[in-house]
Amino acid sequence: MGLQNKAVTLFITLVFSLYGSMAFAQQLISEPAGGMDENELEESEIMLPPSNSAIPSIMDIPGLNLYYSSWDTLYVRRYSEVPPSTNDSIALPLFNDYSTGFVMPVEGAFLSPFGYRGRRVHAGVDIKLEAGTPVGAAFDGVVRMARYYSGYGNCVVVRHYNGLETLYGHLSKIKVKVNQQVTAGDIIGLGGRTGRASCNHLHFETRFQGKAFNPKQIINFETYSLLSDTFTVTRSTYGLSRDYIPGTSTSNLVADNDTQKSSSKAKSAKSKKYHTIKSGDTLSALSRKYGTSVKQLCSINGIKATKKLQLGTKLRVR
Repeated sequence: MGLQNKAVTLFITLVFSLYGSMAFAQQLISEPAGGMDENELEESEIMLPPSNSAIPSIMDIPGLNLYYSSWDTLYVRRYSEVPPSTNDSIALPLFNDYSTGFVMPVEGAFLSPFGYRGRRVHAGVDIKLEAGTPVGAAFDGVVRMARYYSGYGNCVVVRHYNGLETLYGHLSKIKVKVNQQVTAGDIIGLGGRTGRASCNHLHFETRFQGKAFNPKQIINFETYSLLSDTFTVTRSTYGLSRDYIPGTSTSNLVADNDTQKSSSKAKSAKSKKYHTIKSGDTLSALSRKYGTSVKQLCSINGIKATKKLQLGTKLRVR
């Protein structure tokens, strides 16, 4: 009887294991292709000579000088810096005297997590958007790279005053230039599917000293806010398993991701509000009506304050 019970248990385990593998494979198929494999990226850049570009004077900040001694305008992760060793622990204040805060680059359904995707390492997360959707900078900083770059397509990398760097890939259009100073929420590009991408989405990465880590370690993608005002970087920060978070299990990843996708999609639809332009409407009047500012209206719509509003068109006001 004991042997029969063990056989039944083994059979059930195999069935659930097979089902889980099929569900996982189906999820991989449904996810958008994007970016470059992290290992390919490292191999393609590691042999290149160090950059000779001068670090912009605005980035001459005591805290940043501890982490960076180079400024490359052509490549994503070519550095001479050495990431933290096993015993190092670096506390990065996400808000400091040089920054104004955090803004979610784009609000949309969560499509694909960080980490291994089959044999490839997906170095960021994918967020659904419509072609032409404005994409904003996550923190204040300076644009380090802004160009078409292999699988990333039109790509922007911003180095922030808190020590992090963020990457925005597959843009249909780049709206900033190298060495340009940006504030959190400023439009750096428009969403698209350039490069290695099977649908319109934003490929978003967070990096420190050139190495990618899961953006979920600092951002809550359901509330579009930071998890904390300080981020501690250690050796364990850089795990590459799928949807990696230090000290947590990813065994329920498929179910969790499905739940998060539905929740994010519902929240995104609920949080956005649009106004149909009528005769006499101005940005100033609309900012007062909806309790916002002209700058914020321009930022979320990717327009200038001098733009003439066309009757019947929709303007996002939240």
